[in-house]
Amino acid sequence: MTFNYFFMKNLFKTGLFALLFFPLLAQGQEIGLIRLDPDRPDSQGEAALWGGVEQGRFRSVDMPLFQWSAGARAAGVRHGKNTSWKGSLSIEQKTGMEMASSMFLEPGYFPVDLLEFTPGTKSRETGRLEAGFLTDLGYEWAAGIKGSVQAAYSGKRTDLRHSAFGLNIRLEPTVTYVMDDNMGLASSYVFRLRTEQVHAKKTGEDTPSLFLDKGMRYGGFVDAAGAFPVMELSHGFSELFYSEEFTAGLEWLWKRGQAGAAGFGEFKFPGSTVSVFVEQSFLADNTDHRYRISYGRERDQLRAIDADGSTALSDRLSRRFGLRYEARFLHGAVKGVGIDLDGRRWVERSALSGGDQTKRNLGTATLFSSFSFGPVDLVVEALAGGGLWRDRGRSRDEEEDTGSRQTVNWLKQMDYQMVPRYGVAGAILWRITAVKGLYLQLDGQWNRSLRLTKMGGYNREIGNLTVGYKF
Repeated sequence: MTFNYFFMKNLFKTGLFALLFFPLLAQGQEIGLIRLDPDRPDSQGEAALWGGVEQGRFRSVDMPLFQWSAGARAAGVRHGKNTSWKGSLSIEQKTGMEMASSMFLEPGYFPVDLLEFTPGTKSRETGRLEAGFLTDLGYEWAAGIKGSVQAAYSGKRTDLRHSAFGLNIRLEPTVTYVMDDNMGLASSYVFRLRTEQVHAKKTGEDTPSLFLDKGMRYGGFVDAAGAFPVMELSHGFSELFYSEEFTAGLEWLWKRGQAGAAGFGEFKFPGSTVSVFVEQSFLADNTDHRYRISYGRERDQLRAIDADGSTALSDRLSRRFGLRYEARFLHGAVKGVGIDLDGRRWVERSALSGGDQTKRNLGTATLFSSFSFGPVDLVVEALAGGGLWRDRGRSRDEEEDTGSRQTVNWLKQMDYQMVPRYGVAGAILWRITAVKGLYLQLDGQWNRSLRLTKMGGYNREIGNLTVGYKF
């Protein structure tokens, strides 16, 4: 499927909506905290084109056997005397082969899912606009706003009859207290609206048979054609403190979601998201040492809405722990080394099964180093990980689908997430000295599982080539 009129039309509407109602989005975004520097006004930017491929049978049930992708992006930042702003625009095309399972743009994000079972070629187009600015109010105060709008469309071949369109909008008005050039505190109100609509099409007399997943692949088949909309509204706050050697951040969001339509049923899903990090750095022996500790917690509850009220269907709780150490050397060909440790824990429960629950624990370790040889930068990574999981009351080897659960699909997904694995990754960036600012970058990754997965393969390879220009 090529880049199409339907997607371009909706992307145009999205951009027009942003320009009319949120004019500040046109100035730039996702800036984190911009530091005002009135003594050094300057501007810089970057534009790039890229393309890549990904293939291998070591994959989840929602991933393609083979995928190609291409895109373009542009970003810039400008520091004026009293105002700093930043913005970016990107567009991306992906086409994957032998894709089935989830019909959503981002499988697994929502607590409810629609599954289809005919492998085929699926295409996805994504456009993203980001913008933001910070301006000096005087008396050590500054204020600004960040915002982003993302639109995405995906669809399969006509004979496979489904498409999806989604929007993701985020706004963050921010107030900053600048204590001095190297210390400050930023407080933001966060508003996020995320919508998605899956459209199952009817061809002739045939109505597609879809499985409505209400958690842990429990649910039932629905013979329905039409739109299945999902909307999630989140709001909360974000706090950031920074100094020359210490940075800490906190974000807390409350979520309310609803989904469903005639023929599918109606649902609500309240939830919350919390993330926090602390980073410490110090300089010793011509080396900049950085430590970062992070924690995240997310919960989603799915409830069915009927004439008698609401009925609990599933509950999903996940936690994430992170620890990162990095050493940046100020001299020599070796620029830096480090280690990144990531741990995740999920607990999911389903009321449809009489209380079955799944517990998963996953850990990943990544060693990385970077080198510089004149106009060439090299980054090398080695990773290893794996996990354990328990599906109470059921066997991992049970592979019989029923009308109330897609067991095979569930076991394949769990096997991919938990199987022990290792891999290597690398990136080479070459700054072309004949044209100042022009560069080429080649990056790749190879992953291998330590045992054969239920998807039928050991390996997964990824490769990308980027041509960019910094100005």
